Amino acid sequence: MLNNYLIIAYRNLLKQKLYSGINILGLAIGLAICISMAIFVESELGYDKHIKGHENIYRTSLKMTVPGSPAQSFAQGSVYNAERFTNYFDEITEATRLRSMGATLGFGDTHFSDEGLTLADANVFNFMSLEMIKGDKQSALVQPNTVVLTESAARRYFSSIEVLDKTLILANRIPLKVTGIIKDLPKRTHLEFSAIVSMGTAAEFLQNPNWDTDQSFNYSTYFKLKPNTDIKALEARFPEFLENHIGEGLGDIFHYTLINITDIYLNSDLYGEMKKNGDINIVFSFSIIAALILLIACVNFMNLSTATATKRAKEVGVRKTLGAKKYSLVTQFMIEAIMLCYIGLFIAVALVEATLPIFADFIGKTLSFSYLDLNTLSILLSLGLVVGLISGIYPAFYLSAFKPARVLKGEVTQGKTGALLRKGLVVFQFSVAIILIVATVIASMQLNYARNIELGYDKSNTFVLRGLWTTEASPQRDVIKTQLLANPDITSVTMTSRFPTGSLTDSMGLLHPATKEMQLMPVLAVDEDYFSSYNIKLLSGRGFSRDFTADAISRPSKENPNPEFSVVVNSVAAKTLGYSPEEAVGKQFKVLFTRTSEGTATIVGVTEDYYFSSLKTEVAPTYHLLNHNNGYNMSIKYTGDTAQVRDYIEQTWSKFVPDQPIALDYLDDRFNQMYQQEDREFIVFNLFSLLAIFIACLGLFGLASFTTQRRTKEIGIRKVLGASVLDIVILINKEFSKQVLIANIIAWPAAYFIMQEWLNSFVYRIDLSILPFAVATALAFVIAWVTVGSLSAIAAKERPITALRYE
Repeated sequence: MLNNYLIIAYRNLLKQKLYSGINILGLAIGLAICISMAIFVESELGYDKHIKGHENIYRTSLKMTVPGSPAQSFAQGSVYNAERFTNYFDEITEATRLRSMGATLGFGDTHFSDEGLTLADANVFNFMSLEMIKGDKQSALVQPNTVVLTESAARRYFSSIEVLDKTLILANRIPLKVTGIIKDLPKRTHLEFSAIVSMGTAAEFLQNPNWDTDQSFNYSTYFKLKPNTDIKALEARFPEFLENHIGEGLGDIFHYTLINITDIYLNSDLYGEMKKNGDINIVFSFSIIAALILLIACVNFMNLSTATATKRAKEVGVRKTLGAKKYSLVTQFMIEAIMLCYIGLFIAVALVEATLPIFADFIGKTLSFSYLDLNTLSILLSLGLVVGLISGIYPAFYLSAFKPARVLKGEVTQGKTGALLRKGLVVFQFSVAIILIVATVIASMQLNYARNIELGYDKSNTFVLRGLWTTEASPQRDVIKTQLLANPDITSVTMTSRFPTGSLTDSMGLLHPATKEMQLMPVLAVDEDYFSSYNIKLLSGRGFSRDFTADAISRPSKENPNPEFSVVVNSVAAKTLGYSPEEAVGKQFKVLFTRTSEGTATIVGVTEDYYFSSLKTEVAPTYHLLNHNNGYNMSIKYTGDTAQVRDYIEQTWSKFVPDQPIALDYLDDRFNQMYQQEDREFIVFNLFSLLAIFIACLGLFGLASFTTQRRTKEIGIRKVLGASVLDIVILINKEFSKQVLIANIIAWPAAYFIMQEWLNSFVYRIDLSILPFAVATALAFVIAWVTVGSLSAIAAKERPITALRYE
C-alpha cells in the first residue's frame, strides 16, 4: 500500500511540475533558515555548560545607585567580597576571583601586551573545570609569583608546552615561574584569559600592600552555592549584610545580584565583562523570524494544494466510488506532502552545508553542522515529518472531503470556505513580509541617525594611543607627547583617563551645593588640551589653562586638608547641580576623596553636552578634572597621510617604550564598532526580509498562475467583448490587491509596537513617522502587482480562440 502511495505521489509531482517546484523551493528555503537558526541558537545557549556543577555556580553583579546620580552597573565587585560573603552566608560553599591585569608579559627582548593576563585564586582550575595538561592544579597558583599558561599562550611565548619552571617577566619587573599548562578555553565561554597569575602576586603587581582592602570594583567574583538554594531569598539578605558588615549606608547604594554562570553570556552586558557578550533578544527575534519564514513556506503549500484541488477532484471521486475510505485518502495526501517536504529538506541540508561557513564568518561565531550524526539526523527527520504534517494536514482533509456524486457530475468543488482560507493565508504571508520591510526601513533610519548625529566633539583624523598607565609607559608620557607634536602633520595631542567611544565608569562623590546630600557623578581626567583638541564647545566660562596653576586637582594633605581646584562640567551636570550654564561659572561644591577627606571644586566652565558613549547610553552629568597623573590614554589629531602618521606614532612609541607593544586605534574604527552588532542585525534582517518576500512571491506566483489558468475561458470571452490587456490585468490584480491591503491593516500596528520596543533600547532615537509604513505598503503592492500582473498579462495576450478552446 505504501509503495502504491509513493508511486502516485511521484506521478503527481511530475504532472504538476510548476506547483511542486514552488512548494519544494519554498520549503527548502524555509527549512534551511530554520536549521541555520537552530544551529545558531544551540551555540548561543550552550555557553559555559561544560563547567561541572554549573547549575550552582553564580557570579555577582553590582548596580550602584546614589540619589541624584545615574545608576552604574558592574560585572565586578570589591576584592574582599569573596571572603566576606562566604563567611557570612551558609548557602555559599566556595568562592573564586578573577581580575584582568592588562600588562606586558615576556622574557628577554620578547614581550607581549597580553589582554588575557588575569589574576586568579588557586582554586580556579577545579572551580571553572579547567583541564591541566602540565603541572598540578592543586598547587599551581598557591605561591606568589607563579603563572599558568594556556596551551596557545605557551606556544606563543616559548614555541612549546614543555615550559614548566621557566620564567616570564610581568610588567618588566616581576619574575613569574611557569607552574602549569591548561588546555585553551572552549569557544563557548564568557571567560577570556590566556595567562593566569597567582592572586598572591597582586600586592607586588599593584604596588599596594593593602590591595585586599581596596574598595574599587575590579574583581569578578563567583560563588558556588548549595543545591536548591533560593536565589531571590539569598539576594534579599545582601543589603542588610552590606549595611552591617561592609559600611553604613551601603545597603541602599550597592545592589548585588546573582546570575548563573550559564546565563552570563546572553543575559549580562555590564561594565567589566571579560569579553563582548551575546544578546538573548537577538536569539529570540531571529528564532521567531526563522519560524515565521518556515510557516510562510507551509502556508504556500496549503494554499497551492487547496487551490489546485479541482485537478485532483475527479481522482478523489473515482477512488471513493471504487470503495476508498476517507482515512486512506488522507494518508495518501499526507504521504505526498511529507515526500515533498523531505525533498525540500534534502535541498535545505545542502544549502546549509554550503552557506553555514559564510554565515558563521559573518556573525563571528564557530558554527558546526554534522547531519550524519545520529542525534542530528533524527532531529532533521523529525523536523521534516512535522513540517510535512503541518503543511499537508489541511489539504489532505480538504481533498478527501469531496463528494463523489457532485465531482463526477463536474460540479464546482472550490467552495467559499476554501477561497476564504486561501485569502487569509495570503494575508498572513504579506503581513509578515510587511512587518519585516517596516523593521528593515526603521533599523536603517536609526543606524543612519546614530552615525550622522552631531556628537558634540570632532572624531575625525584621530588616533588613540592606549596603555600609558603601565610602569614602562607612564614615565614617558610627556616626552612622547612632545615628540609627537614635533611632527608638522600632528596638530594636537591630549591625555585623558578615558576617551570618546569608551564608558564613563570612573566617578567621585560630591555634596550637592543646595541639598548637601552626597551623590556620585562620573568624572573624566583630562589635560589642558582636551577641549580644544576635540573641538568641544564651551557654553560659558573657560577650559583648563596652563596660565592658571590652581586649575590642577590636588589631594588633601596635612598641610592642606581642604585643597581647592577647578572643574569643568557639562550642561547636564550644571542642571543636576541646580544651575544654568551661565549661573554655574564660579559656583563651588565639595568633592569627597574618602569618607573623611574632601576638597573644594570651583566651576570655571560649562561645556555643551556631547555623546561620549553609544546612543544607547544617556549623556551622563560629568565633571572634568585637570589631572595629569591619570592620563592613561593619548588622543592624537593629525592632517595629511594616515599611514605616514601611524608609522611616526609607532616609531615614537618604539623609541621611548621599547619593551611594551603599542596599542593604537583609529577613533572612527572604534566608533563604528559601537554599532557593529546593530549593523549585523540589520544585514540579517534584510536577508530575512528578502527571503520572506521571495517565498511569499513564490506562493503568490503559484496562486496567480492557477487563477489565470482557471479563468482562461473568461479572459478569452472578455477579449472578444472588447476588453484590453490592461483591463484584464487590472481585473485579476484587484482580487489580490484587496488581500495585500488587509495585510497592511494588520501589519502596521504589529510593526509599530515591535519597532517601538526596539527603538526604546536607544536613549537617543528617531521618532516613528509614516515613511517606513508607506514604503512597506508601496513595496508590497508593487511586488504583488508585478507578480500577478506579469502572469495575467501573458494570459491576456493569448489569442481569444486559443482561450475559448482551453480545457
